[in-house]
Amino acid sequence: MIEIVSDIVKALNKYTATGEKPIEVSVKELIEESSYIWDSNYLIAIAKDGSKEKRANLMVSTTLSSEEQTFQVKREHDFWKKLNPQDEYKAVVEFSNIAPETSMAVIEKLGRDIMRSRKEVPTVGSLGFVWVVRVSPIDNLDAIFQLYFKEDHITLSQDEAKYYIGWSDKLKTMDMRNFVCDPALMY
Repeated sequence: MIEIVSDIVKALNKYTATGEKPIEVSVKELIEESSYIWDSNYLIAIAKDGSKEKRANLMVSTTLSSEEQTFQVKREHDFWKKLNPQDEYKAVVEFSNIAPETSMAVIEKLGRDIMRSRKEVPTVGSLGFVWVVRVSPIDNLDAIFQLYFKEDHITLSQDEAKYYIGWSDKLKTMDMRNFVCDPALMY
């Protein structure tokens, strides 16, 4: 995971927000000489009737797959067909661009919703997970990142923004039983 986080940090150090592209697309384009393949807007689940999709901002893998993505339901009455595992999948990276003065409760809910949604896809839940959050330079998300990522997080400060980057070797092992903010403020 450290190599993946290092690639992200190097790209963010070159990144200048223009608003033209989503941050994950710009970061993917700025990653150079990586050991990994970075696929943006990666399909991880699809409704059985094809009406909805779930996509990850970036899927990190070791090789270009010659296998086509496949999806299946776990139980007959499930709504979602979920991504089947492939050996080359290593991590999912999600980005959040937070507006100034957004409350901690809203930010924590956003992160929890992302993590829970990704955990619902067993293939993704068994992979590494990285959450990159862009906030104003004065915002402080230390409590959120300490709770969910423990020591596996860093802060990258720039003139126009601050980036919190948290990671886990396996998303499904992340503890979501505790909260920083009162859950009543989130829901």
